[in-house]
Amino acid sequence: MIVKNIAKSELILGLAALMTETLGTSETSHIQALASELVVTHELMKACVTASVSNATMNDWGLMTPDSTPLTAARATFAKGYPRAMEILQLLGSSSLMAIPTEADFETEMGGFLENYLGTDTLNGKQRTQLFRMAWDVACSSFGGRQGLYEKFFTGDPHRTAAAIYSR
Repeated sequence: MIVKNIAKSELILGLAALMTETLGTSETSHIQALASELVVTHELMKACVTASVSNATMNDWGLMTPDSTPLTAARATFAKGYPRAMEILQLLGSSSLMAIPTEADFETEMGGFLENYLGTDTLNGKQRTQLFRMAWDVACSSFGGRQGLYEKFFTGDPHRTAAAIYSR
């Protein structure tokens, strides 16, 4: 379960890095501050898995079992951190997420203009469009909204999860 969180947070971090590199904003301090939140979430997920394995104990049946406390903390953290990660992708992408042409648009008489005006130092216009369409799908589309809802309730009722953490 937490391995999923590691994979998702790595995807989000990679998207953010490509977006800021493409837009030339990766050296801006407030952009770095936003991206650092994504790094923290990713590193926390990895650290919780490491702690769970490091603190594993033998159960009543002679099987080594991971410590569930760090895994529970990771689940609760990710459920709250995922919406923030989507917000960060939206902030990093800003207006580049709002006007995204389709692939078919590049095959029209406007294709040359799109390549010219959407290209950057690192990506041509079509590649930039593909990157930001992917970011849109992850952070803004109905698919992205469904993923946000999934992460919020994947581990069950957030209030019960919090109560379980407290009672441990």
